[in-house]
Amino acid sequence: MRTYTKECRHGKFLLIHGDMISEFVNLYGEWCEGEVELFQQIIPPDGVVIEVGSNIGMHAVPIARICSQGTLISFEPQRNIFQILCANLAMNSLTNAHAVRAAVGDACGLIDIQSSRYDAAWNYGAFSVDKGFSTENPFGEEVHTEKVNVFTLDHYLEEYDFRRVDFIKIDAEGYEKNVLRGAGKTIKEHRPILFIENNKETGSADLLGAVRNLGYKPYWFVSTRCRENNFNQATWHIDGIDSNIICIPDGSAVRPDLSEAVSFSEVENGQVRIY
Repeated sequence: MRTYTKECRHGKFLLIHGDMISEFVNLYGEWCEGEVELFQQIIPPDGVVIEVGSNIGMHAVPIARICSQGTLISFEPQRNIFQILCANLAMNSLTNAHAVRAAVGDACGLIDIQSSRYDAAWNYGAFSVDKGFSTENPFGEEVHTEKVNVFTLDHYLEEYDFRRVDFIKIDAEGYEKNVLRGAGKTIKEHRPILFIENNKETGSADLLGAVRNLGYKPYWFVSTRCRENNFNQATWHIDGIDSNIICIPDGSAVRPDLSEAVSFSEVENGQVRIY
């Protein structure tokens, strides 16, 4: 792993040479800024936010700034990536952020996950607890395994006696339904807004169904990774979008100006607005 620092829109960040997200950030000085702008509209200054799958912290840092009078709990299972996350929270003096090296799922325990030297050019943000580095394409580099704790959100939040949860962000690369199953009590008691990655047709219908069964209405939020008014004013355009659902509890006064998520085909056919 080779690292370097970069001044970006939301502060100073430690990045990784060859990592896909880091390379985007190096070029544009930000990462999926449309999502951050949405978070700014929804997360209260004194809110309690849970982020499952924080990666190197490109969203953890601005979220911690948004809920500056509250708390951010960031979960990241990859040891080397977790250490970068901690560095980025520390460099930006975010004392309201709690970083936890753990996976999140539907049962507590100790599991083996893949690890590597993080030297190869790769999208390390696409790491999956169950599939490792090969969620998009075969990794092809030498890997080994490391043990990591896995928690349910229900267990973790009860253990630390959290009385409030306002917002849960889940980016678990196909493990989203497991996270939801392990958060049933939390979701029932606190009715937080949910922001969940939903970027593949496989499993999308099941995820939408799981959200509705929890008493939520899902809406598409699809954003581009590259914007003309990026922090670095870079003029090179690299294609790429991220597809998520923002899920509002039934009976909530929040009414987002977004398309209700019915089928992933709506994203594939260009029927949803891109931010």
